[in-house]
Amino acid sequence: MPDPDHPGALEPDRDRRLPGPPGRLKYLDVTEQQTRTALVVHAHPDDEVFTTAAATALLKEQGWHVVLRVATAGMHGSADHLTASCALLGIDEWDWLGTQDQWIDDGGQSGPRTLAAAATDEAALDDVAQAVEQAALALNPQLILTVGRDGLTGHPDHIAISQGVQRALRHIDCRALGARVRAQDVRAGEALVQRLAPGERIGSGQVTGCPDGTLLNEMSGVSEQRRRQAMDEYYPGLGSKPLAELIGVHRASSDGLLLRAVFDAAGWQRDRFEELSASPARASHPNGPSAAPSSR
Repeated sequence: MPDPDHPGALEPDRDRRLPGPPGRLKYLDVTEQQTRTALVVHAHPDDEVFTTAAATALLKEQGWHVVLRVATAGMHGSADHLTASCALLGIDEWDWLGTQDQWIDDGGQSGPRTLAAAATDEAALDDVAQAVEQAALALNPQLILTVGRDGLTGHPDHIAISQGVQRALRHIDCRALGARVRAQDVRAGEALVQRLAPGERIGSGQVTGCPDGTLLNEMSGVSEQRRRQAMDEYYPGLGSKPLAELIGVHRASSDGLLLRAVFDAAGWQRDRFEELSASPARASHPNGPSAAPSSR
């Protein structure tokens, strides 16, 4: 998730809730005796707060074993806060996706060894997908959570992670969900910040949300306070202080501040997701081996 210092009323909800009794959603046809595992895959430390916090807390409450894999150490020492954040959000353990320092976070500049490079480099995207596949083979999850196809904030590292998961699904028999925000909630969050910072640019312009009327899965009903505390682990006060007190501390153009306002407008206790499916296999090179899925 970008550093927070870098760059109304809601319409009727058309979200599609996953099957199960209200507040105790059952996401998969798995017997109660089995230990269910959810694999959460993110690009940076703090993504688990902004994109999947309500979902991981709810899954943990329902008895799931929740495991996080993070591709980069983020910027400004943000990895130092992962353990405390995971404890607040129901994540049982975290480790690196692939190997430590396999990828770096350069602020979305798409430099060497970045996830963003995978957007234009098939071999680099294969590396991301292979790391996701290896994590899934080791953990045998019943559910994978990550970001949606738009990266939620448009960050190229997020988009690469989502694409890597979708490519890995060619070889993994597992349901996968990608976190999204709704355009109507982004507009409501922008309006909250605009009232406090009139005339200023709100957010980077990359957080747009999915179109009104898009059908999404929702996970909701957990503690708001824990998500606020986890956000504070990374950015003191961003989760707990009134929005008005954050103007001037964080620029209005900060996506972190905008997402905080989106939570204020739409609720801290829910995450929304689109279904992710395996990305189509690319065509075989005329002089090279077939790109058909492996037998793994």
